[in-house]
Amino acid sequence: IEDTYSQIIALGEVTSRSSEAESLVAEMRDDIATLAASVTLRSQPLSYYHELDDTLFTVTSSTFIGEVYALAGLVSAADAADPDGASWGYPQISVEYLLDVDPDLIFLADTKCCAQDASTVAARPGWDNLSAVRDGRVVELDDDVASRWGPRIVDFLRAIVDAVNALG
Repeated sequence: IEDTYSQIIALGEVTSRSSEAESLVAEMRDDIATLAASVTLRSQPLSYYHELDDTLFTVTSSTFIGEVYALAGLVSAADAADPDGASWGYPQISVEYLLDVDPDLIFLADTKCCAQDASTVAARPGWDNLSAVRDGRVVELDDDVASRWGPRIVDFLRAIVDAVNALG
């Protein structure tokens, strides 16, 4: 996230809009801090599966996307699938792996590109055994918000926090 802020500041400098860039970063920092502080505290962190596409590519906690989830107190269910970082935090997992880890929440970042939603996920063989599917904890994200850094990370975090806090 710090890299995002640095890039916004650098873009502001090269476009002669330094003060606007600094204001934007300050606003983003405030919004992110407010959202992170609003997360319902839990004794154990919830796990998530973040679907990049319908071939089961996902993210671990070590990625930029994972850093945003961590602000909401979440940990990636895919962390054990890339323990040495050989997949750079973006492993492709199997259905068996996912069924075994049974994440608390499923976030779909492939709603536009791959036409995925809660019903297509529920129709996948075996996925009806996942507690997130059974209990309606599949969150449909806007691909553009969930996959690109910049000011949209505030909207991404808001969607995550809303989903976590809806669990009570």
